[in-house]
Amino acid sequence: MGSSRGPYRTGRERAVRILDAAHVLFIENGYRATSLRDIAAASGISHPALLRHFGSREEILTALIERLDGVHDDWPEEGADATPAAAADIARRNETIPGWIGLFTALLGEATSPEHPGHALMRRRRAAGMALATRLLLPYSADERSASLEALRFGAFWDGLQILSLYFPGEIDIPGQIAAYEAELERGGTPEAPAETGGQEDAEPTFPAIEPESRRRALEAAARRYARQGYHEASMQSVADDAGLTKAALVHIARTKRDLLDAVLTEVIDTPGQEGEDPARWLYSLPQRPRWVTAADVVLMCEATVPAHPAHAFMTRRLSEARRGATSALAATGLPPARAASEADRIVSIALGVAVSWLYDPDHVDPRALLDGALAHLPTSARSR
Repeated sequence: MGSSRGPYRTGRERAVRILDAAHVLFIENGYRATSLRDIAAASGISHPALLRHFGSREEILTALIERLDGVHDDWPEEGADATPAAAADIARRNETIPGWIGLFTALLGEATSPEHPGHALMRRRRAAGMALATRLLLPYSADERSASLEALRFGAFWDGLQILSLYFPGEIDIPGQIAAYEAELERGGTPEAPAETGGQEDAEPTFPAIEPESRRRALEAAARRYARQGYHEASMQSVADDAGLTKAALVHIARTKRDLLDAVLTEVIDTPGQEGEDPARWLYSLPQRPRWVTAADVVLMCEATVPAHPAHAFMTRRLSEARRGATSALAATGLPPARAASEADRIVSIALGVAVSWLYDPDHVDPRALLDGALAHLPTSARSR
């Protein structure tokens, strides 16, 4: 009998080795800061050999997510006898899989770009989750539209909780938050969907006033690059080319790549009077912002969960301000401190998740309706703030 080993089996084992090595490196260094050559070296193979299995780092990340989904994804199948409470159990299992939340969050942000090879996978994954969640929520809803809106809100909540947990390790109880959310749904049902108004109004997106014109072009080009490629792969030369500037002119605006990132963060993404400590205002303003501004914001936030990322401190500060601001506002209405903090994390998480959802499907995601429904269970005094 011939040997069971052969080119196919050897190739399959090598692909598994590549994914194992990438998994470890993505956890330790972050996805964007890990090169294909790093992965090849950790796999014990050459760079050309790796390219025979995976043509890009994006393909590796997508394959990792698909592999992890296959290992642990046990959402009930269509037609199964299930309740929404299954979600808290899945969240508990997710936390036992090293790197799962970080890897998923990295793909969640960068795959908002239609050009990303994982975009179709994430859209399919999100559509399947929405369909299942809507079915499970129907018994608790006035109609299918209310169930569908709550499914979208619940998915945004979960996505946002995972982002927060990476910035504040040990502070965010994802399974506990989800279990509390589910318990409220089972007790009181889902908020009724607001009357349809024929879609969101088309507001003219606004861009911060930046002078001189060359600086505005440079920062816009950099932000658009971050939205498509993330920080690490956006070179100074590519930004200069996109902005119609020479590299020397760009260096006059921002001396280093890090200086350029800092300028985008402070002058484009964290514009005064829009974001900062008020997650509701930030969320309501999404349709009034250019899509590429929100995309750059989300991509950078999802990849900067690793402390070594140059945007990590900025994003941590920004999220800390949002949590503190929401907690203070809720506590001022008379909510006990512990509940105010928990509700604040829910609101901030939903705001983050809705921003992601809006990027994947801006025509069908209404940020105001999603946040208003999230506040429906709070006392009237808390909702009015």
